[in-house]
Amino acid sequence: MKTITLVALTNWPLIIELFGYSYCKDLWKELIINITSKNKFILHDEKHKSNEIYFLNEGNNIKQIHLSIKTSITIFLQDKLGILTFRLAKIELSTIEYKNNYNFTHKNLNKLYSTPHGELKKVLENKQITPFLQGIYDSERKELIGYEALSRGPLNSSLFQANNLFSAALSQDVMHELELICLEQILNLTNHIDNDRFISINLSPYMLLDKSVSMLLNNVEDKSKIKLELTEHTFIPCWKKIISAMDKYRKQGFEFWLDDVGCGYFDYETIKIVNPELTKIGISLIKKILNDDEIIEKLKLITNEIHNEGGKILAEGVETLEQVELIRQINIDYIQGYYLDIPSEALKKLNNY
Repeated sequence: MKTITLVALTNWPLIIELFGYSYCKDLWKELIINITSKNKFILHDEKHKSNEIYFLNEGNNIKQIHLSIKTSITIFLQDKLGILTFRLAKIELSTIEYKNNYNFTHKNLNKLYSTPHGELKKVLENKQITPFLQGIYDSERKELIGYEALSRGPLNSSLFQANNLFSAALSQDVMHELELICLEQILNLTNHIDNDRFISINLSPYMLLDKSVSMLLNNVEDKSKIKLELTEHTFIPCWKKIISAMDKYRKQGFEFWLDDVGCGYFDYETIKIVNPELTKIGISLIKKILNDDEIIEKLKLITNEIHNEGGKILAEGVETLEQVELIRQINIDYIQGYYLDIPSEALKKLNNY
């Protein structure tokens, strides 16, 4: 199936004010070349005056298309404009099935886009986010030691599932707003967590540079309960400022976890850069361990290296007893998955324990 994706840089006029029209027009052309050269997308149309670019794509994996385009734009504009100015750009993405006779405009695409802007806007304005929890267990004792906090949209809506909620936020460039709401809602649970347990909270690395995040985290009384789990929604070309922020938070008592290693932008090199207190091995690798000796040997090597540096390791997406037994043989510290616990509404889960 052919699809067409609209890229709208809604704050581009502000970038033009800062850098000048001539520079930004050349930058616009470079950006288009950059996206098409790094992805298998065909330029369908571009309108510099209305800040819109249209790409023709083969395939219907909209989430992957959006992620590829967003990553290309992020890396390019961060390099050209700097991190702080890049965040002003406001990237919006919309994708629909390609039709030869359809009038592709920003307005029409937004009408047809599978997750309407209005629905997500309502969720954000009313903070309609419900925290869920999934248990994390010691692999040897199979004992509950903490939880991962997950966020869900309104029940019975298209945004209830986390994938839909965060994909919509990513495509509409409101991840910052969504993550702040999720963080605030989850931090409200900390007083309900037993003293001998913790809660891990997903957070994009760039959020560590945000003043609102700093204010929320500063208000946490027992910071040892909170594990800040860095997610990999976007490629990080330079970790320097983020590492500096991590050092500040570590001094306050927070720990950092690295999410989904081996499944996206985070790999073993990232572990060495970030030096997390805990590394999470992603679901796609864990699914393969029963049938792939190469992955088993790789996990043994990584586990030993991490343990030698004083860190711990967690396997997520564990669904069978056979996986649990193999994970224990590899000497992985913690396990998480449907075999042990299904995510459920946070307050109900905490009241049942």
